[in-house]
Amino acid sequence: MEENYFRVNPDKINQNYFSLNKAESNHFLKSLRGNIGDEIWLLDGLGIAYKGLICSINDECISGDIINSFNDYGEPNYNINLIIGLIKGKRMDLLLEKATELGVKSIQPLALDNCVKTKLNQDRGEKIIISAAKQAGRSFFPTLHEITGLQDWLNAHTGEFSILCHYNSKDSMLRIIEKKQNSINIIIGPEGDFSERELDLFKKTKIQSVNLSSRRLRSESAAIVSIANVNQIMEN
Repeated sequence: MEENYFRVNPDKINQNYFSLNKAESNHFLKSLRGNIGDEIWLLDGLGIAYKGLICSINDECISGDIINSFNDYGEPNYNINLIIGLIKGKRMDLLLEKATELGVKSIQPLALDNCVKTKLNQDRGEKIIISAAKQAGRSFFPTLHEITGLQDWLNAHTGEFSILCHYNSKDSMLRIIEKKQNSINIIIGPEGDFSERELDLFKKTKIQSVNLSSRRLRSESAAIVSIANVNQIMEN
C-alpha cells in the first residue's frame, strides 16, 4: 500500500494498540481497498506519528498494533504563528490549507477595520486543517484560534518576535530574521489592507515590518510567500 496518513484520536492509542473511527476506517477500506496485514501511518494531531499494522476489521472499524512511534514527525524545530485579517470564503479555505502544509503552528484570524468578512466557520476551518495535515504528513494539527481584535492580540503577545508584512516596508525578512529565533509571528492584513489606525498601533508596539514583493499581493498569497520565506531562512 502507498504511504497514507490517518488521523487517530489520542484516546484510541492504548499502549501498543490502536483503533480508528468509522470515517477513517471507511477511507482505508473503501477508498484505498486496505486489508488486514497492511501497514499505515497514524497522526494524533498532538505531535506524535505512529506506524501501525492492521490486525482486525470489525463492523467497518479497523484496529491493530503499534509498530513504532515518532515524536514531532513532519514538524519543523521552530514555530510559525500566522496572524491574519479575515478574508472571504474560498480564499480563507485556501489559506488554511496551504499554511498547514507549509508548517504553521497556529492561525489567528483577526477582525480588522477593513475586513469584508466578520465571521469564520470554525468547524469547517478545522476540518480543512486536519485534511491538509494528513496530506502533508504532519503529526501536529495547527491550532485555529477564535477571532479576536488587533489590540487584544497585541496585548496578549507583548515581547514576542513578530513581523508585519506590508508593501510599504523597505526591509526584508532575510535581514530581520535570525536562525536562533524559535518562534515567529507573521502578521498579514485583510483584502482591504490595514487601516491607518492599525498601522499606528504597530508603530507604537515597534513591530518590525517587511516587504514581500515589488508587487502588491493578495492576503492569501502574502501569507503563503511569507511562510515559505521563513522556512527557507530557518532551514538553510
